[in-house]
Amino acid sequence: MRTVRGPRPLAVHAFAAVLLGLAAWNLAAALWDLPAQEEILRSLGLGFEWNRDWTIVASSAWFTVELIPILAVWLWASRFARGFITAMAGVKVVLILSNLPMLYALPGVLAGQSISLVAVALLYTRAANDWFARKSDDPAVFE
Repeated sequence: MRTVRGPRPLAVHAFAAVLLGLAAWNLAAALWDLPAQEEILRSLGLGFEWNRDWTIVASSAWFTVELIPILAVWLWASRFARGFITAMAGVKVVLILSNLPMLYALPGVLAGQSISLVAVALLYTRAANDWFARKSDDPAVFE
């Protein structure tokens, strides 16, 4: 991984804080009401017999999966992670638009999804773009 020298821009801090906050909120909500989370997982039709323990494991694993690209952006200025997060935001936009009537009935979910899209947009501010464009000072780092 390349190390980027200098302070991170406020937009990158805000991106990481917002998405980390949303991921923690989702984990807390899942663990707070395990029977409801178990039903949500069961409705996915994965053919797995969900119980309390597996629901906790799946919810915690999903939280960890959400952290990986956030940390890759925040710690290493990973352009791949920024691109991956952007692609996933594009998928999210398509899903939001295809489920807009349902999300209109769930304003909290729509607000959370919208906030996460704004956080991704922060990765494309001028300061963030300059930060991602910096080269490593280490000649041993291959890009």
